[in-house]
Amino acid sequence: MYGEVFGASLTDASRRRWQWQYLENPARADGRPEIWVAREDGRLLGQYASMPVRLWWGSREVRSSWGMDVFLAAEARGRGLGAQLFTAWSDHVEVALGLGLTPSSYGLFKKLRYHDVGPVPFFQKVLDARAVARRRLGPVAGPVAAPVLRAALAVVHPERGRPAHGIVTAPSAGFTEDYDALWERAHGSYAMCVRRDRAYLDWKYARCPHRRYEVTEARREGRLDGFAVSRHEDHRGLRLGWVIDVFADAGDHDVKDALLGAVLDGFRRAEVARAQAFSLNSALATDLRRRGFARGPSPMQFCVRTRVESADVLADRGRWHVVFGDSDMDR
Repeated sequence: MYGEVFGASLTDASRRRWQWQYLENPARADGRPEIWVAREDGRLLGQYASMPVRLWWGSREVRSSWGMDVFLAAEARGRGLGAQLFTAWSDHVEVALGLGLTPSSYGLFKKLRYHDVGPVPFFQKVLDARAVARRRLGPVAGPVAAPVLRAALAVVHPERGRPAHGIVTAPSAGFTEDYDALWERAHGSYAMCVRRDRAYLDWKYARCPHRRYEVTEARREGRLDGFAVSRHEDHRGLRLGWVIDVFADAGDHDVKDALLGAVLDGFRRAEVARAQAFSLNSALATDLRRRGFARGPSPMQFCVRTRVESADVLADRGRWHVVFGDSDMDR
């Protein structure tokens, strides 16, 4: 059915990703993928696949999952099966999370009375004004406009790093028990955050079969106080750098600033033209703006349905930690 809906090439890529995304997820229940299907007389009509996670929600950890990969066979559309699959999924967890929604999914989430959280704010920073101007204005006008763009950005969005204060940044040698200890110390500074322990991080970033990530650590006197995940790629003639995640105690602006500085230095060495990031967390947004990131239009809609008492959490969205590395956005 996937091949009928999306074509052979995407189906082959999906098979390679499927085992990692669904069977190797350390949060799966009973070792099974959490995928709901609709059938009629034995024929498969549609599916809703999800990514189970352990979610810090207010003051406790709850059973949660990101909803992903919903599709229906052509003859099943218009019969309300999509809504039934959404409900079967969300009734299975305490908090259901929908991120990066298509227009049709977004409309269905709102129709089913999910809380409309999004869009998750998007931030970008021009690192190579000449490359960006050339891409937007062409090979003749671009180089002429580049000095003006560079000067304007330096005035409007200056990069203001903080003193290091004994913080040492370096590439990570692997996800160890230090990451578990960091999670235990830092997670209480957030109102909402997927558990970022070593099992989750190793699965999400070290064993991902279709992406290669760089992980940067920040330490004080040898203790891990934060990490950042990043990558870069060529996209339509421009080198883009993605800040996938930055995690530390939400109030530890020195560590997050040091991590962002180290990631940006790596982007410059890789000749990245523009750095990009998403962050719902207001403290991390402040850190990004201090490093010269500017907010832009965001396509990342976010909806939530909860089956537990959540008024305080829902009212405190500035302390939610949601970034590009969450759900399957960077897939």
